Amino acid sequence: MAETRAIDELTPEIWDDQFTVETYQKNPFARYMGMGSSKIIRVKEDFASKRGNGISFEFLSQLDKTAITGRTPLKGNEDVLGEYGDKVFWDRRKKGIAMHEIDEELAAIDLRRGSRTVLRDWADNDIKFQVIDRMLDVGADLDVAYDDADASTKNAWTVTQADRVLFGSSTANYSATHASGLLNVNNTADQGKYGKTAIGVMKRMAVLANPRITPVRTEGDDREWFVAFVHPYTFRDIKAHLESVRAQVQLVEQNEGIFSGGDLKYDGVVIHEVQDMPVIAGAGGSGIDLAPVYFCGQEALGYGVKSRYKTREDVDNYGEIKGLGMFADFGIKKLAWRFGPNTAFHGKQRGVLTGFASAVGD
Repeated sequence: MAETRAIDELTPEIWDDQFTVETYQKNPFARYMGMGSSKIIRVKEDFASKRGNGISFEFLSQLDKTAITGRTPLKGNEDVLGEYGDKVFWDRRKKGIAMHEIDEELAAIDLRRGSRTVLRDWADNDIKFQVIDRMLDVGADLDVAYDDADASTKNAWTVTQADRVLFGSSTANYSATHASGLLNVNNTADQGKYGKTAIGVMKRMAVLANPRITPVRTEGDDREWFVAFVHPYTFRDIKAHLESVRAQVQLVEQNEGIFSGGDLKYDGVVIHEVQDMPVIAGAGGSGIDLAPVYFCGQEALGYGVKSRYKTREDVDNYGEIKGLGMFADFGIKKLAWRFGPNTAFHGKQRGVLTGFASAVGD
């Protein structure tokens, strides 16, 4: 029996108009941002209502511990207030998508709705990646991207941060030549593979540094913590090394302003996994990959905001081409001790100790 068949070329194709978007980890730094000086990433929005391209972040050093006693007059023996600061400059950041109305009609999905989704995700991720990249900046004023810095710039940074940089798990790995310090990091527990030993060393370095790195205080109980942001491979190694169930407990019952369910806690340090941490390929001993560790206290970064991300629409070519863009004006910078009376402090990282750990794959 003959059957009438539809002609393929004349058969309409109906596609599912649903779509998915490649996802990144949501900004893991969002809970650590805020207006107060106790935040790891201190936000200032003074730009929003004022003209200018730079905003100052000020901080004070501790007074000398000695006191004037007895009949010694205080007048003439006053202490000097150790006022320091750094400046963050904003720039315009933007991303756009343009499409022809014919392509909108031919596409199987709603391209305009998809554009809004991916642009919104891009804006969120732009801030996240800016934080990750700026944490590793080097240079005399901490404003040179690590990947763009030459050997002499990295060496000078390593010398300035001598009490704020850890190669592997031991202070014995330190070298004033940055590349040599990286070569001292191996994939062993006592050299480069991070565990509770390395976390303990970083904490002691932070509290003994001069000037000190100030821990973060949680709301409510006023407890003090440091936060270490680490690569997934580093997180794996730390988790494997924390033997006791108590040390590995998920911190869902702690202050939600600082902890999340996947965090680890050891010795007053919160270890937070960041999926998009960079890898320094082949820089370690025996050519192993390394990853930075950002061991943070207060005011590691300054985040100066002129305007947050907002969408703008554009129509061109008699209405045939429609564009959608995201625009923001802000700047993020690793804060340094600058502009203060003690020049020995100048250029030192305000609120972050930088570690370099092995990042060997599974």
